[in-house]
Amino acid sequence: MRDEALLRFANDAFYRAFRDRDQAAMARLWAQQPLLCAHPGASPLYERAAVLESWANILGSPSCPRLEYRIERLLHCGELVLITCYEWSRAQPDAMLLATNGFVLEAGEYRMTIHQAGPVRALVLSGDADGGERMH
Repeated sequence: MRDEALLRFANDAFYRAFRDRDQAAMARLWAQQPLLCAHPGASPLYERAAVLESWANILGSPSCPRLEYRIERLLHCGELVLITCYEWSRAQPDAMLLATNGFVLEAGEYRMTIHQAGPVRALVLSGDADGGERMH
């Protein structure tokens, strides 16, 4: 259970860095290698410098959304842990994304190695029968 709390903390730190537009915090969250970052509608990025540059561009933009999220599920895949989350903005509550955030242990801390997000129907969140958690 301790690892699950640490994973949730790492995932929360990702969304906190996004919300606060904190480029330094975002850079600290990402692992050294291997990486995969696929922003909605964009080509996948695999090199750390390109991933961090993409986040600098997003977080530095005046149109950077303020995301809210809900954890859907944690999936343990050996040394890789995937956390699926629903993401949305209060400004566009019907424009929902499903994100997969992947974490690995690196130097004793969980670091992000995968982030992929794409659109899903907003109806998915009607009711919380699956036990998912709403986060801000």
